[in-house]
Parts: sequence; structure tokens; C-alpha cells
Amino acid sequence: MAGMEEPITPYAALFDGLSAVYDQTGVPFFSVMARGLVDRLRVQPGEKALDIGSGRGAVTRPLAEDVGPTGRVDAVDLAPGMVRLLGEDTAHLAHVHVTQSNASDPRPPAPPYDVIASSMVIFFLDDPTAALTRWRALLRPGGRVGVATFQPWYGTWAKLVDLYDELAEDPLPTDDRYATDAGVEQILTGAGFSDVRTDSATYRVPFADAEEWRRWSLATPLGGLWRRTPEARHPEVMRRATELLDESRGPDGRMVLEVSARYTFGVS
Repeated sequence: MAGMEEPITPYAALFDGLSAVYDQTGVPFFSVMARGLVDRLRVQPGEKALDIGSGRGAVTRPLAEDVGPTGRVDAVDLAPGMVRLLGEDTAHLAHVHVTQSNASDPRPPAPPYDVIASSMVIFFLDDPTAALTRWRALLRPGGRVGVATFQPWYGTWAKLVDLYDELAEDPLPTDDRYATDAGVEQILTGAGFSDVRTDSATYRVPFADAEEWRRWSLATPLGGLWRRTPEARHPEVMRRATELLDESRGPDGRMVLEVSARYTFGVS
């Protein structure tokens, strides 16, 4: 792993603790949104690409597929467990390199890049405009960046977030900049990117039952619903979450929640 110049942040510590199970439950969530981001970036064979905040590789893998063996993918994450496990998972891919670095000021090994992709990361950064200014410096002239963020929650997801805020010791963080496309576009414009634009997509996320949702939630930051509530209240948490999830059942009896991803792009 690359040398560290900053301490592990609280968010990095959270994701480090989740690294063994993060995005590993088989539920099509982070991976489908990441594929949508990479597809929209139109990554070409032979390009050099950088994945910032790589986690377990939801973006890294489609980047590696699209650039092919003549290209290069550098993946950086601050959580040591994510770096170690993604490095093991991609060890067979000679054109993929995983290193430890802070998304706020990444120090990847081989700039400049043709493409930077980052999925569901920038809302964890204290100053995303400053961070993306540093990202822009890692791109070649005319290079492109794409970031994925969540559109505002609605339906059952919104009700589950409300349940979290009611029962957990501290609410999920919110930031008005991510409530609208214009708010996120302003972050990229403020960082000096041009041709800033937004696309979006809505994905259907199936759960066989409430127990599968519980296992999935424990492997994400939403797991604070369990980690930040007294164990004695967990039966209540499960009961109330199940009641909400039952509202999403379709004719086949499966629970299906819809999540909307926002894709924001710019050119260096």
C-alpha cells in the first residue's frame, strides 16, 4: 500500500469495519449504479482510469473491463480493509492497481488520467469542491470526471431513513447541495470543470424478504439502524422495518425498492 500522509477519518474507520461484507450480499445495489456511471463515461480500451473511493470495486471492475489489458485502472480508498480485499480480488488483473489514499486529496501512482470515476463518495467529503479541484489536476487536458450521488430518497427508502433518524443515536448526515442536480453541478463547476451535465437512472432493488434486507443493511452505513440502537430494541426495529418493506411487495410477493442515482459529469 502507498504511504499514508493523513490519519484514518471516522468515515474511513466505518467502512474499514464493513469491508469484509460491504457490497458482498448479492443484492444489486452499488454495483448496478456503478456500472451505470462507467457506461455513461464511455470508457475506451487503452485509457487510463482512476477510481476514487473504490470500496470493494463496484466501479473498479467495470473500468477494468472497459479499458482492457492495454489500459490501466488505479483504485484508491482510505479504508485499509477495502484496499487489502480489493487488491486480493483483482490480483489476477495486471492492469489494475489498488492503493491507499484519501479521496479529499488523492495521491494515485500514475497521473495524468483520461477518466476519473467516483460512485457514492463525494457526500462524505468535508469540502467536495476543494477535493474535486485536486481531482481535476490529476486529469489530462480534456479528461473527464463522473461522480454518482443519490437522488433524494422517496417511498419506502424515505420511510426507512426516517426510522433510522428516529431510533438511531444520531441521524444520517444530510447536505442540501445533494438535494438537486444544480447543487451537485455547482460543486463540479466550482472545481473548474467545464461542460458539466447531469444524467440519472432509477434502479429496482429486489429483496427476497425482510431478513435479506436486514443482512444487506448491516453491510452498509444504514446498518447504524442496528449498531446505534440498543440490542433490546432490535425486535422493534425489525418489526417496524418489516411493516415498511411489506408495503413494497409486488404481485410476485417480492419486495422491490426503487433507488435513483444521479450522474454528474465534467471535463477538465
